[in-house]
Amino acid sequence: MNKAQLIQHMASSLNQSKASTKLALDEILRQIHIALSEGEKVFIPQFGTFELRYHLPKTGRNPQTGETLEIDGYNQPSFKAATAFKQAVNGE
Repeated sequence: MNKAQLIQHMASSLNQSKASTKLALDEILRQIHIALSEGEKVFIPQFGTFELRYHLPKTGRNPQTGETLEIDGYNQPSFKAATAFKQAVNGE
């Protein structure tokens, strides 16, 4: 399912227009993005947690030249599903 299909399903389920549903979904995603960029976790009960995970700097190697180089550390967005969500997906 892509974003357009999600909006269509949400709009029909909520009896809303696609335009208003798209605005609502865009705002939810924007708020998650803002919270993560500020270092906050976003916890949605019965669904899961969005958070940043920091990956430490490491040493790598250029495969063409064999030269050693330093790879900077970085933040990676991640999602951890709630137990209730996992159970619902697995039909438990």
